[in-house]
This record gives sequence, C-alpha cells and structure tokens, in this order.
Amino acid sequence: MPPKKDQSSNQSNGEELVTLSQLKDLMSQQRELFMQLLQQQESNFKSVVELIVNNVNTRIDKLIMETQELRSSLQFSQKDIDDLMKKNDKTESERTIACAETKIMQGQLAEMTEKADYLEGQTRRNNLVVDGIPEAQNESWKETEDKVRYVINEKLHLDSSQMVIERAHRTGNPSGYSGKRPRPIMVKFLRYKDKKAVLRKTKDLKGTNIYVNEDYTEAVRQKRKELIPAMKAARERGDIAYIRHDKLIVHPPAQKQKDTKSTNSQELEPRAGSRD
Repeated sequence: MPPKKDQSSNQSNGEELVTLSQLKDLMSQQRELFMQLLQQQESNFKSVVELIVNNVNTRIDKLIMETQELRSSLQFSQKDIDDLMKKNDKTESERTIACAETKIMQGQLAEMTEKADYLEGQTRRNNLVVDGIPEAQNESWKETEDKVRYVINEKLHLDSSQMVIERAHRTGNPSGYSGKRPRPIMVKFLRYKDKKAVLRKTKDLKGTNIYVNEDYTEAVRQKRKELIPAMKAARERGDIAYIRHDKLIVHPPAQKQKDTKSTNSQELEPRAGSRD
C-alpha cells in the first residue's frame, strides 16, 4: 500500500508544477500584451501630440503671415496718410497764399473803385440835374438850354448871360417820352461858382414843381437812397436830419438854425426847389 501513496504524491506534485509553468506563461503573455498596449498608447499619444503641434504650428504660421500682411498694409496706409498730409499741407499753404492774394486784390479793387468814383464825381462837379421843366416833342439841345436859362433868369432871379453853360440836354431814352412827365435835364456849367450860385437860389423854386439837385454818381445815389429810411426815422423823433453827399447828419432840434445855414446847399430836401 505504501507504494501507491508515493505514486499519488508524485502525480500531485506534477500537476502543481504544470500549473506554475502555465502561470508563468500567462504572466509573460500578459506582460507582453501590456507592453504592446503601452507602446500602442504611446504611439497614439505621439500621433495626437504631433497632430496638435502641427495644427498649432499651422495656425501660428497663418497668424504670422496675416500679421506680416497687416503690417505691410499698415505701412502702405501710413505712407498714403503721410502723402495725403503732405498734399493737405501744400493745399493749405496754397489756400492761405490765395486768401492773402485775394484780400490784397480786394483792397486794390476797393481802392480803384473809390478812385474811379472820386474821378467820376470830379467830372460831375459842375453839373446840376433839373427836373420838372416841360419838354417839347423833338426838343433840341438849344431849346433845352434856353428853357434852363429862362428858369435861372425868371425863377431864380440870376443873370444867366454871365454863366457859361457847356451843355444842357435831357437824360433818358427819348422813345420813352410820354408827353406827360418831362425828362430831367443835365446842365453842365463851365464854372463851379455858377453852379453853386444856382443851388443857393433853389429856395425860390418853391411851388413851381421844378427841382434842382446835384449830379451824384450812381454809388452816391445808392448810398443816399439807403440812408433815407434812417433820416425819416430821425425826423420822426424830432431831430434835425439831412443827407450831406453820402453821409447822414443828425442834430438835436436846438441846432436847427445853425446847421441849416451851414449846410443849406447840401441837404436832402432842404427846400422846395431841391429833390433827389
């Protein structure tokens, strides 16, 4: 019987040995599998990292290119801005020069206009405009002058034979003569003193509907016309107001007699025989 026991023990030990061997193989297989998994994961991780890095690098490269393009564009735009600023500075400088030249020209024009008005006024210095003398159809210059001399002799009580009248003629378009309202007469005296003598006597024309006025230039007439509303307003306030040449003169009533005497021949409507 003892020998049977030893056979069973040997068989049991053999089975245990096989089991350990298999266990070792299994562990070895598990280790290899684990290593393979680690290698596979490492490979996958590297691939993912490489993909991410490549993607990031691509985006960085794109951003760098866009930045370079933007910088180039900005540099180009800055150049354009600099050019525009230079052109603007040049234009502003030219505008300043043009404005200065324009002001100078305006000043020169105003001065020339003033001189021209003065010269024109000098040419009219010995002239008078007579309004209200009846006009005949096809009236000649000689007939017009005779009518003026008649007014000087009979209405103003002056000796016209002592006065030299260079010319006396109607003004305005003859075709517009209606036979009702006579055209004004332009009278040019040779001597200034004769003209002044006639002006001083125009008060004698009161009630005759004949009026004598200075022969002002168009600029002076326009200025006098513009001053009339202010003159009327001053008179309504009770002041003494009149227009001397192209200036409005206003005084309190207390100075009426003194100013009337000193400006007798220069006032606007100072007497019945004068009318603008």
